Amino acid sequence: MKEALGIDLSFFDSSEYEERADYLSEKQLVDWTADSEHFQFIQKKLIQVGAKLITGPRGTGKTHQMKCAYATCKNDNNLPLPIYVSFNHYLRLETYLHERSNAMDIFYAWVLCKISHSVMIDVDVKYENESLSLENINAFIKDIERNRYSEKYDDIISVMNISKTQELINSAIEKKGKKRAILLLDDAALTLTRDYMVEFFDIFRSIKSIRISPKASVYPGTTQYGPRFHVGQDAEQVSIWIDVQDKDYIPFMSSIIDKRFNNSLEIEPDILRLLMFASFGIPRSYITMIRSYVESDKKTIQSRFNSIIQNRSNNILSEYISIADKIKQYSSFISIGSVFLNSIIKSIKDINYRNYDEKGDAFKKTIVIGITDIDEKAERMIKFLIEAGLLFEIPNISHGTDRDMRRFVPHLSLLIKEKALYKSQGFNAKRLVDILTSPSEKHPLRRKFNRILPEEDIAKIKLDLPVCKNCGTARIADGQKFCHICGKELVDGSIFKQCMIKNLSELPFTDFQYKVIKLSKFKTIEDVLISDNAIELLKKVKYVGPKYAEKIINKINSWTNEFLY
Repeated sequence: MKEALGIDLSFFDSSEYEERADYLSEKQLVDWTADSEHFQFIQKKLIQVGAKLITGPRGTGKTHQMKCAYATCKNDNNLPLPIYVSFNHYLRLETYLHERSNAMDIFYAWVLCKISHSVMIDVDVKYENESLSLENINAFIKDIERNRYSEKYDDIISVMNISKTQELINSAIEKKGKKRAILLLDDAALTLTRDYMVEFFDIFRSIKSIRISPKASVYPGTTQYGPRFHVGQDAEQVSIWIDVQDKDYIPFMSSIIDKRFNNSLEIEPDILRLLMFASFGIPRSYITMIRSYVESDKKTIQSRFNSIIQNRSNNILSEYISIADKIKQYSSFISIGSVFLNSIIKSIKDINYRNYDEKGDAFKKTIVIGITDIDEKAERMIKFLIEAGLLFEIPNISHGTDRDMRRFVPHLSLLIKEKALYKSQGFNAKRLVDILTSPSEKHPLRRKFNRILPEEDIAKIKLDLPVCKNCGTARIADGQKFCHICGKELVDGSIFKQCMIKNLSELPFTDFQYKVIKLSKFKTIEDVLISDNAIELLKKVKYVGPKYAEKIINKINSWTNEFLY
């Protein structure tokens, strides 16, 4: 069956092409890590004392960096005790917000149990209270994440607190003979549930001590910390997303493939450079595009490259548009954001073409746009574009007359696809690389916000709030709990439940994987997630071994986590 489909499973099973750090072994993480100034800077921030917020869009390497810091500290007695915890299943607790009055208590206990579980497994320490045994905590975490809350867990919820968790960590520090611990809290940007997000950063702020330094991975745009948490005061913000104009950009991105593929890639150097820029500082995208290029059946270099850029552009825009499916009240922000982004790209294309006509080959490209007088309503719209990795905001260090100007670089894949960098009649990889690596214009293209986005579009930036199901009256504020007309409780649809009922046939599987799913008993995402032996059940399908079954399950989990972030 596999041969008939023309699938070489050994190629797709190759770990070198795995985009996510979650599915790499510790040895692979260490061996393939890009050792550059940028990498070392982030590692230093993760290992040193103090609370840190590691910020960046999906795919920028937050998990990779945290797992590398964990491995480094674990193997060096002179470094702090590392504790790694992933909260990537947080949205599985979202239904409690709609169904249980003690949802916040459940979440609070879940966060501390996740931390405690990692400490108890790594260091073999335990709580004195029998309710907080490793067995009970493990069962609590599993059942809570499967929406199987039971009153038998009331004891855990009532006794678990910050002080006990700090005591457990301090016991682990003493047992290991360390001076302090770093708490690596991955996937901590709980952006689709604001109530949980605010609670999480209260825990983050409270668990910090002289001996415990929490680090959290968050998103640059939409992470909300709540009124009691102050970025800069309670934690230092560290951006992991590297600017394509940074002097360390090429060394950092080059070392990713040098380490992974050991110079075994048969790809033209200029194409590798172009893919490097088209990934826009996101290592996961770079690996994905390399994989796509190697896998492509296109006959020419130009057709291969153009196809990959087209697909990459389509994918990042689709991911951005999908935000509206998850948080429907921001649908207008997303749709107008697309108009805003397209207008920026057109403006950059126009200025580059005009400069090229005037100066010929001596011209310098423009990829930065400086925007002034940004409408207050547009702030969230811009944050969503940053969140999706479509806009990179350059930190404003000016103290002169341009203090109100904010500078952005749009995704280079989109600029390349639109041929916005220079005026050309055909494809010339070397010329494009020369333009991307050469200096840009000293000053950005400057525009007022209402020149990029006309007033009629600015007026459309508004919340799309659902109506009251009882009387049909539109809501007047986001987060409104009761209808202001009839007084009935307002109920929002659960994002988690929307995800669970998603049919597996709608996921981006290969032809062979679709056949495997069709022959299995699984129909929806929920069918897979609630199964205790999903891999074993997939192995019953002819031609499917344990490794390939695990790959399918990982793909389902990855898609689910991406949808729920």
